[in-house]
Amino acid sequence: MSDETEKDLSPFSEEPTGGRWLLAGVSLAAIVLLALLPWQTVPGSVGQTAMSGGWWAEPALAPGITLGLTVIAAAAAFLVAGREPLQFGKTARVYGQVLLIAACMVGSVLLMRVLGFALSILLFSTLVTAIGGFRGIRLLLIPLGTTVAMVLMFRVGFSIWFPRPMLFKWIDLPNFLQGIL
Repeated sequence: MSDETEKDLSPFSEEPTGGRWLLAGVSLAAIVLLALLPWQTVPGSVGQTAMSGGWWAEPALAPGITLGLTVIAAAAAFLVAGREPLQFGKTARVYGQVLLIAACMVGSVLLMRVLGFALSILLFSTLVTAIGGFRGIRLLLIPLGTTVAMVLMFRVGFSIWFPRPMLFKWIDLPNFLQGIL
């Protein structure tokens, strides 16, 4: 395989990297959260005077159903998944990339107050595209397309306009640029 072809390979391949054990971890975490549910929620009748519902309106119902289904689905997937040798180096690298993308998502949400919606989405999508292994013109086109689509979806489709970010208070930009960004 040539050096150029190796650079374009995505880090998320079809090779097994220990996903079966991730399913076991998800199932175990869901069991722990399900066990903690009575201490994390209060009955719906406590503190509700204007509205009282039946069992379907209890705060623990939706998380309980979701966690129960998660336990069943993850345990079933663990049992059905083929046995594979666990390669710790490759597994740590792939899951590290996933955690890095999750951290980038949290960071972009926190940066919306400072940079604004469009700039934080552009930064997030650029980082995720680079982590995903895209290079060249695709590294520019994918984030730009994603940013334009997200801005149009929120501003035109949903009519949601975010408040003016701090960046525009620090730097006096013309109004038409503030509307775009």
